[in-house]
Amino acid sequence: TLSTALSTREKQFIQYRKRALVAGITKLIGIYDADGGIFGEIKYFAGKIFSNKHCSLCDITHGKAKKEWEVCERRLPITIDFIHLNERNEAIRKYTEGVTPCVIGKTATGYVTVITKNEMSDCNGDAKKFEDLIIQKLQNQ
Repeated sequence: TLSTALSTREKQFIQYRKRALVAGITKLIGIYDADGGIFGEIKYFAGKIFSNKHCSLCDITHGKAKKEWEVCERRLPITIDFIHLNERNEAIRKYTEGVTPCVIGKTATGYVTVITKNEMSDCNGDAKKFEDLIIQKLQNQ
């Protein structure tokens, strides 16, 4: 139908616009400090309960701020994907070993750090602070 085609065109334009706004970085990748899958979730929640270990990226995208994050994410000038520790490819694993959670940018030559573990922690689970930090960092790239 015409509305479906228009919607698809609009989506394609938005993706094109997002890519065009951030020179050098083709996409962002947020890396959780937790494994994915059912066993990863069990391990994460056990760590959170028994040893006060948490992932500040999880707090933003899965915690109380989840709905707010979904709105913020749509406003970002670039696409952001999320992966867990056990979902990283070899290059990302080497680049991010011991520094997760973090946000990295994919470039033609590799990866660049956009948001560090400490910067993410300073957001204190606040999705809007996280969005503002991403935008600020992208403008300074």
